Amino acid sequence: MIDFFLVGISVLAVLISRIINLKGIPIFTDEAIYIRWAQIGLNDPVHRYISLTDGKQPLMTWAMYPFLKLFEDPLIAGRLVSVSGAALAVIGIYFLAKTLFDRKAAVFSVILYTISPFSMVYDRLALMDSLLAMFGIWCLYLQVLLIKKLKLDVALILGITAGSALLTKSSASFFLYLIPFSLIIADGKKKTRIKSLVKWSGLIILSIFIAQVIYNSLRLSPYFYIIELKNYSFIMTFGEFIKDPFRVLQSNLKGMLPMLTVYLTWPLTAVLIFSLILAIIRKDRTIIYLFLWFFVPFAALAVFAKVLYPRFLLFMVMPLYVMAAAFLAGLASFAAKKAKFLYLLIPLVLIMPAINSFLIIVNPLAAGLPDSDRKQLFNDWPSGYGVEEVISFARKAAGNQKITLATEGTFGLNPAVYEIYLKENKNITIKGFWPVDSGLEELKSDAQMMPTYLVLKESQKLSPAWTVKEIFKIKRGDSSNYLYFYRVKTD
Repeated sequence: MIDFFLVGISVLAVLISRIINLKGIPIFTDEAIYIRWAQIGLNDPVHRYISLTDGKQPLMTWAMYPFLKLFEDPLIAGRLVSVSGAALAVIGIYFLAKTLFDRKAAVFSVILYTISPFSMVYDRLALMDSLLAMFGIWCLYLQVLLIKKLKLDVALILGITAGSALLTKSSASFFLYLIPFSLIIADGKKKTRIKSLVKWSGLIILSIFIAQVIYNSLRLSPYFYIIELKNYSFIMTFGEFIKDPFRVLQSNLKGMLPMLTVYLTWPLTAVLIFSLILAIIRKDRTIIYLFLWFFVPFAALAVFAKVLYPRFLLFMVMPLYVMAAAFLAGLASFAAKKAKFLYLLIPLVLIMPAINSFLIIVNPLAAGLPDSDRKQLFNDWPSGYGVEEVISFARKAAGNQKITLATEGTFGLNPAVYEIYLKENKNITIKGFWPVDSGLEELKSDAQMMPTYLVLKESQKLSPAWTVKEIFKIKRGDSSNYLYFYRVKTD
C-alpha cells in the first residue's frame, strides 16, 4: 500500500512539473515534422506509416492520435505524449530501484528523475527520446524481474515492451543487446544454476521473438527499407569502421562528456563516479550492471556516431539515476547511524539540478543547457521563435481573402508548422521553396493576384532580386539570429 501511495505522489509530481508552462520552449523543427505526420495519419489511414518515408519508426506519431482528438492545440497534444511517457517512466524507475535495492533508493530515484534537467527538457518536447527512455527503463526492470523470477508472464511483457521500443526508435536495439548482462545479477546455487540458465534462455528467446515480430510488422509498409538507410546517415557502417577505426572517437567524446556533465550537473556526476569506484572495490554486481546499461551504448555511440545530439544520450542515463539514488540512500542510512552532518551532502547534490529544472519550467532561456541544444531549441533556425506571430498574422490576413504563405524550406519547421495550424484554412495556400530564390518568379506572380507573404528559415538576408516589405522580425533566443517575415511586392 505504501508503494502505491509513493508511486501516486511521484506520478503527480512528474505530471505537474512537466505540464506547467508546457509551451515555454518554442516548437522545435522535429516536433513540427512529427506532429504534422500524426495529423496526416490520423486523417487518412493510408498514411499511418508516413514517418517511414523519412526512415523514422511510427509509434510516436501513432501515440499522438488520441491527444490530437482531445486537445485543440496540436503542440500541446504532441508534447503530452512525452509527458505521459514520463509518468510511466517514473513508475518503472521506482519499482526497478526497489527491486534492486530498497524503498529508500526508490524514493531517491524518483526525486533524481523528477528534478533532472535532462529529463525535464525532453519530457516537455514532442520527440521520440522521452518515449524511448521510458521503454528503456521498463525493459531494464523486466529483465531484472526475469532473471530473478523466471516467469513466463514477465518474458511476454518484456517482449511486448521491447517490441514497442523498436517501433519508437532504432536505438532500442540496445535493450536487446544488453539482455545477457542481466546474468551478472543472477542468483542461485550451483546445483540449480544450469537449470535456471536453460529456463532463462528459453524465456529470453521468446521475448526477443515477440519483439522482432512486433518490429517486423513495419514491413507492411513499402518504405521499411528506409529505416536502415536513415540509420547510416547517423552512424558508421561496419565497413566504414573497419577502414578507419576510432576516427571519430576523440571528437565524439569531446562532445558527449560536456553534454552529460551539463545535464547531470557536476555534483551528481561526482556521485556517480564515486559510486562506481566504490562498486568496483566492493565488487557490487548490481551497481556495475546498472553502469553497463549506460556504458555499452555510450561507448558504441562514441565509436560509431557521425552525428551527435544530447537527446541520443537520454535513454542511457536512466539507469544512472538509480545508481546515484542507491548511493544517496546508503549515505542517508550511514548519516543516521554514524554522522548526521553527512545529511548536508544530499541537498548539495540535489540543489543544482533542481534549480536548473526550475529554470527550464519558468524561464528556459536562463537554464543551463549544452550548446548544441541551446542552438537547436532557442538560438538557431530549428527553433520556433516567431512562428506563433506568423500564424496569428496569416489568420487575420486570410479572414476575408485568399493569401499565399511561402516558406524558405520544403521540409522541417518550414513549412510543417504552418501546415499544422493553417492547412485547414481554405483561404491560405502554403508553399515551400528551397533554396528560397527558386520561388522568386512564382511568388511575384502570386503577389499580382493576392497578398503573398514569405517566412525565412535560415537566411538572414534576401538577394537584391526580391522586392519585399518587412512586416516583422523575431529574435531567436538570446542570439543575433532572427526569423524574418515579409510581404512580397510586385515590381
